[in-house]
Amino acid sequence: MSSAVMSVGLQGMKGERIRVEANVRVDKEQCVIIGLPDASMKESKERVLSCLHRLDFDLSMKKLTIHLSPADLRKSGTGFDGAMLLAAYQELTDSPLPIDDSVCVITSLSLSGELLPFHGLLPAVQQALSLGYKRIYLPPVDVSFLHDTAEAELIPLPTVEALVEHLRGQSSLLFEGILTSVISTAPDDAEVFQTDFSVVRGQSQAKRALEISAAGGHHTLLVGPPGCGKSLLASAFSSIMPDLRKEDALEVYSLYHLAREKKGMSLRPPYRQPHHSASAISLIGGGTYPKPGEISLAHRGVLFLDELGEFSRKTLDMLRQPMESGEVTISRVKQTVTYPSTFTLIAATNPCPCGYYGSRERYCTCTPRQVTDYQLKVSGPILDRLDFVLSLKSSGLQEKATSETSAEIRRRVGCARSLQHERYQSHALNGTVSYQQLEHTAGFSEIQLQLVSIVCFEQKWSNRTQVKLLRLARTIADLQGSETMTDSAIEEAIEWRKLPNALQGGERLGQT
Repeated sequence: MSSAVMSVGLQGMKGERIRVEANVRVDKEQCVIIGLPDASMKESKERVLSCLHRLDFDLSMKKLTIHLSPADLRKSGTGFDGAMLLAAYQELTDSPLPIDDSVCVITSLSLSGELLPFHGLLPAVQQALSLGYKRIYLPPVDVSFLHDTAEAELIPLPTVEALVEHLRGQSSLLFEGILTSVISTAPDDAEVFQTDFSVVRGQSQAKRALEISAAGGHHTLLVGPPGCGKSLLASAFSSIMPDLRKEDALEVYSLYHLAREKKGMSLRPPYRQPHHSASAISLIGGGTYPKPGEISLAHRGVLFLDELGEFSRKTLDMLRQPMESGEVTISRVKQTVTYPSTFTLIAATNPCPCGYYGSRERYCTCTPRQVTDYQLKVSGPILDRLDFVLSLKSSGLQEKATSETSAEIRRRVGCARSLQHERYQSHALNGTVSYQQLEHTAGFSEIQLQLVSIVCFEQKWSNRTQVKLLRLARTIADLQGSETMTDSAIEEAIEWRKLPNALQGGERLGQT
């Protein structure tokens, strides 16, 4: 007869139900763990045996076999220690504990019987909640920030004795007040935005495009000579992004925890700015046991790629699939994992290596071949996935800064996103929702769809461009506060899509 205790294993950010079984038979004293454990889990047997001795079990002439099911799924980490201990306890005791499949145990152990946190604890707890467990036993960590999103009972306990007593219904008030905040939950909500939109002089067209981008999760490329304000606009972009929902903030925090990045619990969207020398692995994610990359750390936030023309073309082309699907799958010999990567891409580039091709201020010193090679770093498929390609010109100090602050724009963006969440009944935005759902809920009339179809045929736009035009129009209507699609929103979206082709008779990037 075998005994089973449930736990959670992580494959990337996806949680799997792990059934921990134990069997005890008369043989030479030994503990064996099977079910594709990694090296850290194989060492768990010594911790489990030490805790069983602490609970006064006689293990002489007993062979303990612990099986982790499903057997064909690789398991890693020390978070299964507590479940393995309880599975063995069930076999060794004369009065088994009342444990069923609604109870989950996620904790590591010390040799002295203490319940300890481990790397990946927070994502494991988050996935345990999504898998529907009703009661989750944890080490003594502060999980107060989970109470608003948790529908299960979270029980942090200090020792294996306390764990057994609680399972027997003998919980004591002595367990209260011992929680330690080993997971950094210090909020970053008080962070001050470095750049406010009100200090940016001129660039009214770019500001409008970035407001639409923030409202619907659309991707934007800023093209212009050095010093025209590309990086300034990108740094101000995060200030108009609304706060995350608590469940989204927890998901982002879990990704940072897996990547071993230091970040407090915050409702502010992440802002990532990798250097142009970053490798493809650091951008996409990877390693022997794949970790999240920059695009996953920018999940629900902003990925700013400055000097886009300096990135290698191979690295940029790796962004195609994540930009389209909102997730990235990394395959390695030992593991294949999928991480979420729903980010808003803001990119900036010069039109040529010297930066002044097409400028009226300075002469370009690049050869035509150098200009072409530089612009070809951004491939056609990447350009086709961008909603805005904006050509910027330098604004002098005589240009007046707008009186509209980032807080005012952020309120409009927040209202537009609320309309989208209510419409789609999910966290999807116009830039990421499936086309089928957009088509059924966006409120386009037949006349409006026919107009869009005619314009796309005349302009020789691809089907993807046509869909992006509809997404842009829906976001503009949301910023207008309209639940139905308006003709003015469609007209503005068409003008935005025409803009890149209107630059110097349809030339490529940013020729002014």
